[in-house]
Amino acid sequence: MLGEIVGALLTGALVLWVVFSPMLSRGPKIPMPPEPVADEETKSGIALLALKEIEFDRATGKLSDDDYEMLKERYSTEALSALDQDGNERGGEAVSTDPETLIAARLHQLRSAHVAGLVAPPPCPMCGPRPEPDALCCSSCGRALSPGFCVSCGSALDRTNRFCAACGSRVAA
Repeated sequence: MLGEIVGALLTGALVLWVVFSPMLSRGPKIPMPPEPVADEETKSGIALLALKEIEFDRATGKLSDDDYEMLKERYSTEALSALDQDGNERGGEAVSTDPETLIAARLHQLRSAHVAGLVAPPPCPMCGPRPEPDALCCSSCGRALSPGFCVSCGSALDRTNRFCAACGSRVAA
């Protein structure tokens, strides 16, 4: 009986030591990796959010047309200068200040990829062409943009198939 009590006390002491030893030891602290800056916390992100906010306020009738135009001009200028600054810091190309030029350049890029036989972004069956060239799923509805590949044999799969046409294995949903 005395042996059981001693064994229980030793086991309890061992458990307490295992539990509390990490808190009591002063080992080397592992530094946490820096947290990436959210888009909403950058200058360009703040200006773009402000643009969305004034669009909403105008649509709900909280903002007059004159105030909307003044604020839109101010926030657009801030957003474009912040985006230009980000592009220069990253060593990228100069960012155009005209949104119409940016849209036209992106359309030209998409159309020239299709004509030149380059890989164009796959269209979504529900939403149509998507601007993301490397997307696997539609950013609007979440559907798969390109056919998958069979895990067993590696052949391309159609979106609608439940079984691989080449080997007959079941396709994961």
